Amino acid sequence: MDIAIIDDDDLDREIVLNYCQNFIHQHYPQEEPHINIVTLSSGEELLEKYDKGAFDLVILDIYMTGITGLETAKRIREYDSEVSIIFLTSSDEYILEGYRVFAVGYFIKPLAEHEEEFANTFDFIFPKLLQKQGGISLKVNGAPVDISYSDIIYIDVFDSHNINFHLVNGVLVSSMSYGEICDILMKDERFLECHHRMILNMDYVEDMESEAFRMTDGSQLPISRRKRQDVKVAYMNHIISK
Repeated sequence: MDIAIIDDDDLDREIVLNYCQNFIHQHYPQEEPHINIVTLSSGEELLEKYDKGAFDLVILDIYMTGITGLETAKRIREYDSEVSIIFLTSSDEYILEGYRVFAVGYFIKPLAEHEEEFANTFDFIFPKLLQKQGGISLKVNGAPVDISYSDIIYIDVFDSHNINFHLVNGVLVSSMSYGEICDILMKDERFLECHHRMILNMDYVEDMESEAFRMTDGSQLPISRRKRQDVKVAYMNHIISK
């Protein structure tokens, strides 16, 4: 996971970095080795380095010399609709405008006086960021292949020894057992076992019909009669939660 903190005040930038690092250390110590945090002193510096997908979270000071945090966010949103943005501010004057660029929250300065708000915001956004990072390491032709959860449309059993992974960019066949894969995928709330030895990613469901799911790739995946009610409730809860 990549996080950028942008503030033209050196001390404030260091304080935010420390708060982020302490939160991660206390609540997600197992993720620390996989999280990279960079600090920058201006919106211009961020935009010079920025490519779509470069960061998972951008923490932007609103009041900066040169290009403001709001203007920086607007430019980012022109080509990256996915990155999460949190604003740093000492005033609520621009909060409404900030939400127009789909900010997920605010950190109010000084953070020492707003620790609870900081924790609440990070409690909200961090699990969602981790979910995006989730993935599985497959055994394909004897070699490990890392697959992001977000690339999996659905899996099904090819034969008694192989599993088809239907991905956004093709199909991979793995020799891992269905039970082993099921134990991994079903820990992520996006995945649903809709039928015997068939698991779909609910983010790729285009429509739920009475007896099947229609997926965005055109596939029709049957819904088990035995678990039909539970499957439909799970899918509706997924829609509501999004």
